[in-house]
Formats: sequence, structure tokens, C-alpha cells
Amino acid sequence: MRIFLLASVNPFAPTASGVRSYVLALARELAARGEEVVVLGIGPQKFIVDGFEFVPVIDRISNAFQFALAAMRFARKHSNLRGIVHGQRPDDLVGFHLLAQHVPTLVTLHGAHGLVVLDRRGRVVGSMYRAVERYSLSRTRAILCVSPRTQAYFEANYPHLRDRLHSIPAGIDMDLFRPHDRDGARARFGMSEAARVVLFVGRFEQEKNPLDAMAAYFWVWERHPETRLVMVGNGKLASPLREWAAGTPAPVEILDSVSQEELAWLLSAADVLVVASRNEGLPTVALEALAAGTPVVGTSVGLLPDIVKPGVNGYLVDQISELPFFLERALCETRWATDRCRETVRAFGWDRVAPAVLEVYHEISS
Repeated sequence: MRIFLLASVNPFAPTASGVRSYVLALARELAARGEEVVVLGIGPQKFIVDGFEFVPVIDRISNAFQFALAAMRFARKHSNLRGIVHGQRPDDLVGFHLLAQHVPTLVTLHGAHGLVVLDRRGRVVGSMYRAVERYSLSRTRAILCVSPRTQAYFEANYPHLRDRLHSIPAGIDMDLFRPHDRDGARARFGMSEAARVVLFVGRFEQEKNPLDAMAAYFWVWERHPETRLVMVGNGKLASPLREWAAGTPAPVEILDSVSQEELAWLLSAADVLVVASRNEGLPTVALEALAAGTPVVGTSVGLLPDIVKPGVNGYLVDQISELPFFLERALCETRWATDRCRETVRAFGWDRVAPAVLEVYHEISS
């Protein structure tokens, strides 16, 4: 079976992206199982790595619309394509639905992206996206939802597509994301052994709420000056975050990006991962943190309410105003067991997730 994974990801540029992690890890896992895998994404050139082929449909983009257009041009040029096309957004598949209708398609929904578009771009653009989403989903043979909440949202909005919806979470590389030696991990990043380290990983965009995550850290730092914040990501809010951090004596380090290998070490170096998102599908980085033995403090988004158990592997808040108090509790009042954190996400290993995705591939191709 030939599988095309279509996504606006650039394997040459490490970024804090759950979708990027999902696509590249899925490609590696499928290739290891003997499948022929091609990743269609963003980059300067073709290459073969880890058993799969990468083919760029465009060399760079400044917005998601440009990638959707590039995918449409690819579909026109390769209208006789043979295989399955697996997209990560409904709008990216429109070109295949219009110009290569014989190709079976499926999409992974990493959350309710229409709500993100509405929040970022306003009602007019949000309505346009919803129309494209409706068109594309109605022509997609299978729809994978990364959490039960995501599935429930799309069942409510598209009840006629209920039979095509599958709840299959994103997988985690349990070998890569594992507990590393804490002292070695901290030495790797120049962190003091005595520091209490808060980590934020994600796009610096409104829906990820990095400003509230930083505000929660500052509240804790005023009471516990041994705390330190590390933020990994990029986006429109990068400048405000850096300006705010520069204007305070609290130790804050902001990194543009790190590789998956470095992220695994960074998660082991941290005392807690903070998630302040307004909307999420999973989020993937929270599962990776737990796999590394690091507890999570965050908002009740995506799959987190089904995974995070208070005092066992983290804390969740219903209101963002509660985040500072629970962050302090996690850092200063709770003893965490690394193995208990890791055990809570063992079911998300790719060894269990990939077979479920493959089963859907066989269903839609038969």
C-alpha cells in the first residue's frame, strides 16, 4: 500500500508542533512496518530518511492558504496518483477532492480548527473556512479524531458523517520520550540542580495562551524565587513575550525551536510542563512530557481530562485564573513518581496506535 501523508510541515526546520511530530513519527512507524510512505510537505528538496520519502509541494509558506493551494497544484499535476492520501486539515485535501477524485482520502483532526480560525481571523473568514471544511469532510472516506472531545464536536456539527469518525489518538515515541537522568538533562541546558523548572512548549499564538502561562509563572516566582521558566516556540506573540520577560528579574529563557531529541531531554530536565491552551486536540507535548516522567499542569482541553489524575501525574484547572495556584502546588507541595506519570500514557505508544491507523487505511482502500 502506498500512503501519502499530506501536511504543512517542514522536516528541515524543527518547530514546536504536535502535527509535525505526528506526521514524521507516523511515517517512520509505517515505513518500519513495510509500508511505502511519502510525506508531502514544505521544504527545499526531496530526500529519503528513516525508510520514507519526503516530497515538497512548496519550498516555503507564510500562511495555511498557500499550502492548500500548493497541494491543489500537486493534485492537478499528479491526477493519476495511486495510493491513499492522509491529510491533517480538511482544507488541504480540497485539491484531491476536485482533481483526483479516484484517490481515497482521510484526515486526522487535531482539534476543532474552525474555532481557531474564528478566534484568529473573525466571523467572515471563519464562515469561509467552515464551508470548505464541510465540503472536504463530506468527500473524505474516513475522519480520525485525536480525542473523544474532538469526535464529539464533529459528531455534533456533522451528524451525517458519524459513521466515518474514528477516535484514534496521536502516538508517542515511547523510546525517544523516556525519563533521562535528571542531573545530566539539567547539565545539558545549564540548569541549576536546585532550580524549580517550569516548561512551556507550543506555538506562541493566541489559542495556546502563552501570555497567561508566563503570568502564572511570575506569580509563582514572586513566592518562590528559585523557579525558572523555559519557553519553546515561535509565532505572533514571540515579541510581546520577549519584551515582558526582559522587563522582569525573573529568569526566563525563550527558545525558538528544538529538535525532538533535545525536547526529550528538556522534558526530563523540567519539574512540570504547563499547558494554558484554549483549544486543543490532545495536546501531544503533554503526552510526551508524561512519557518522560514529567507531570502536567494545564487547562481542561483535548484528551487531558481523560489522562491527568490530580496528584498522580498533574493538575487541571477549569479557569485560567486557577493556573498559578496549581502550578505552585505542583512545584512545591506535591511529590511526583516518574514511573506513575509514564504509565498513564503507555497506551499511546505508536506500537498500539499505528495498527489502528493501518486498519482504517485498509478499510477505505478495499
